[in-house]
Formats: sequence, structure tokens, C-alpha cells
Amino acid sequence: MKTKSDIKPARTVAIMMAITIVGKILGVLRDSMQTNQFGGDTAQAIAFAQASAIPRTFLDIMFAAAFSASFIPVFSSYLETKGKKAAFDLAALFISVVLMLTVVATVISAIFSYPIFILSVGRVVPYGTIPLGVTLLRYMFPLMILSGLAFSLTGILQSLGEFRIPAAMSAVSNSIILVYYFFFIDRFGVYGLAVAFLIGWGSQAVIQIPFLIKHKFRFRFRINLKDPGLRQIGKLALPVMISTWVVPINVLVNVRASAGLYGGEFGVTAIQFANALFMIISGVFILSVSNVIFPKLSRQAAVKDTTAFSETVNETVRVVLFFLLPLTFGFMTLSEPLVQLIHGRGNFCETAVQITGTALFYFAIGVVGFGLFAVLSRACYAMLDGRTPVIAALTAIVVNAVLSFTFAPYMEIAGPALASAISQTLGAGILVVSLTRKGILKWPVPTIVDIAKMGIIALVMFAAVYIALGQMANLHVVFQVGMSAVIGGVVYIGLAVLARIKEMNFVMKIILRK
Repeated sequence: MKTKSDIKPARTVAIMMAITIVGKILGVLRDSMQTNQFGGDTAQAIAFAQASAIPRTFLDIMFAAAFSASFIPVFSSYLETKGKKAAFDLAALFISVVLMLTVVATVISAIFSYPIFILSVGRVVPYGTIPLGVTLLRYMFPLMILSGLAFSLTGILQSLGEFRIPAAMSAVSNSIILVYYFFFIDRFGVYGLAVAFLIGWGSQAVIQIPFLIKHKFRFRFRINLKDPGLRQIGKLALPVMISTWVVPINVLVNVRASAGLYGGEFGVTAIQFANALFMIISGVFILSVSNVIFPKLSRQAAVKDTTAFSETVNETVRVVLFFLLPLTFGFMTLSEPLVQLIHGRGNFCETAVQITGTALFYFAIGVVGFGLFAVLSRACYAMLDGRTPVIAALTAIVVNAVLSFTFAPYMEIAGPALASAISQTLGAGILVVSLTRKGILKWPVPTIVDIAKMGIIALVMFAAVYIALGQMANLHVVFQVGMSAVIGGVVYIGLAVLARIKEMNFVMKIILRK
């Protein structure tokens, strides 16, 4: 079954990136409004940061993997071999099970809100943080139900080649939250903000419904745990679930290791905001590529087209490295100016900016590892191989936990952030070795030479941006970040053209088309 994403993949990725960038910018503005309103070390700041993060982390740990990584390969196989009706029946059954599981998880989590919140931040926090955080957490646990429904619908649309609406979800939800900040925050405060988050996340599911109806999808609640398609999803779901624990569990561990730093202040919010910036900026490209490429890989695996599958994986890895190597050095150079630009106002003091910037610098070391892990783990899922990503994920989680608590007393906030970067890079390395041994990833000499060129050019770009930033020290931070980014982009693209790197064709197609 041919879809739009097979016809024009470069255009699809470009459109998704553009839409995602809008959503991410709104997300950055949302976080900026939060720091401006509550600061970085107050009880409200820490309580809300954790109360909004924990339900999404729980969802990621328990269910999110099944929504895409285990559902899409089976759903795509049904589309290819059994037709749309059978695939839609499976989708309706899957959504029913997801709703049932997320409701049960929400009720249980709400009952144990107090120990969950204490475990996440410890007791060394500003006065009033714990009771406020527990109350907000109870407000926000239904995020799991709303997000679970939204991600389930997203899996259907992406398998059908519809990427624009799923990419727009964050733009819609962040817009709703920003409306609350601009017009209602003074009246309803932090409790109203929790409700605004729920409405925003609920809108992510609502906006997808008309497009599902357009594809003739009709939902009917039913539970049949013996259904063969559901069992196939379930068989893959557990290893996939474990393999996607890296990011959410790493963040939980990093927060816990940072909670006692700086007298209980700054550490929690610094890790949360630095990680959010890391995910927002790097996620624009990584999620756009992986979300487009995963259904394609699943269809190729379903029809056992090994040659096309291998070519897709290898081309994707090259593109990921081409974009993420300069992003890594750009992040490292501009870490503190970025934090200053986004959060450095209102109640977010200079010390908070410096600490958060340091965390972002060390998180940036893991950009390439994060990207490769996201892409290569999906290649494994498409082949219905959950074992390899599980090994990589568990290794990364253990390494992060050990290094976070080892580094924190000596490196302060830099320790947990560096531990996360090392662990993600190690996890990606395990996947690279495994797929190379299976003959999926190939490393011909021209590819190795091009990757070496990318690394050298990225280093030259790093030096150019570093020098330019030093010359602009007296300018406003907007000009520092904007002009440095432009200089870095021009240097990298210019040198890539001169070096005749293949991936420049991908970039030039997008530029010339637009």
C-alpha cells in the first residue's frame, strides 16, 4: 500500500519540521512564561515542573512505546496483507485497551501521589513545595489518559501517511496554555494552569478526529484480549516499552541526583528546563525524521524487502549525522546564551541561568546518541526485534544511574547531565554494532569518509561560532544567539558544499523547492 510519505519523503520531512518548529517555539515560549511567572527556585516552580513532568514520564515508561513502536508495525502489516477494514478493527480494539489501561494507571497513581512526588524530588526543597506538588500532581495525572488517546490516534494517521496533523499537536496544545498565561494566570494561578495543561493535551486528540473520519475510521469500544493482532502488539510491547525507558527514567534519575544540589534550590528546575530545551531543539529534526521513516520501514519489513529496508536505514543514519553533528557543537557553544534568551527574565535569576546553561552544555554531548538511538531502535521495532533495543536501553539506564550519583558530588549539575549524554551514546553504540553485524547497516569507505568530513566541518563551525560569540559579548542576547546561529549555518553548509557531501542534495532540494 503506497502512501504519501513514500512518494515525496524529503518534502514530507521538510513540512513536518516546519510544523514541528512552530510547536516547539510555542513550547519554548510556554516554558519561558513559566520561569518568568514562578522563577527557578521557588516552591511553585519546582512543584509545577515536577507535577507536569511526572504524568508524562509515567506514560512514557508504561505505555507510550506501545502507542507507536509496537502498534505501527502490526497495523502496517494488516494494511498491507488484510486490508483497511481489518486494520481499523485492530486499531479500535487497541484504543479501547489503551483507554482501559491509562484509566487504571491514573487512578492508582493519584492514590499514591504523595510517595511518588517525594521519590522524585526528595525532601530538600523550598518550604511548601511538597504539599503543593502533591495537589498539582493529583490534578495532572489524567494527562496519561488524554496523551494515551492522542498518541494512539497519531499511530493510525502516521501509518496512513498523514504526518501534518500529528506534527501540529504540540502547536495546538501549547497555544491553549499560552492563552491561559496571557489572560488567566493572575486570576486562577498555578491550579488553573494545571487545568489548562489538561485542556491543551486533550486538544491533541480532538484535532485528529476529523482526519480519521476522512479516512473512514470509526471507533467502537470493545475488549478482546485474545485477538491475534492485539497479542502480536502485546508480544512486542514489553521489550519496546523497556527500550524506550531511557529518556524518561534518565530524567527522573537526573532530577533525583540534582535535587540536593545548591541547598535544594535550582537543581530540579535546571535539569528539567535544560532537558526540555535539549528535547525541543534536537527533537524538531529527530522526531520529524523518525516519525516519517518508521511507517516506511514497517511496510518494507512487512513485505520482506530487505534491500530497500537496509538502504532506508543507511540513508537515514547519514542524514541524522549530517544534521546532528553541527547541532551538538551549536548547543555546546550557545548553551548559556540560549537559556538567557528564553528564561533569563522575571524571577529566573542569573545564577539559575548559569546552572541551567551548564546542564544544557553537558546534555548536548548526547545529541548524536539520542538521535541514533531513536532511529535505529525504530529499525529494530520494524523488524519486530525488541530484544536488541532492550539490551541497549537497560545498559544506558544503569550507566546513567551509576554515573549521575557518582558525578553529582564532584561536578554538581554537570554530573547528571553528562551521565545522561554518556548513557545515550553508549545505548546508540550497542544498536549500531548489532545492526552492522546483521548486515543492515553498512559502512563502505565513501560513507566513512563523508562522516569524517562532517565531523571536521562541524568542528570548524564550532570554532567560528565560538569566536563570533566572543566578539558579540556586548550585544543583546537576541543578536548573540541569532547571528551566531546564522554564522554557524553558513559555515557548515558552505564547507559541506565544498566537500561534496551527499546529504547537501537533500538540503538543497528543500531550499530550492521553498
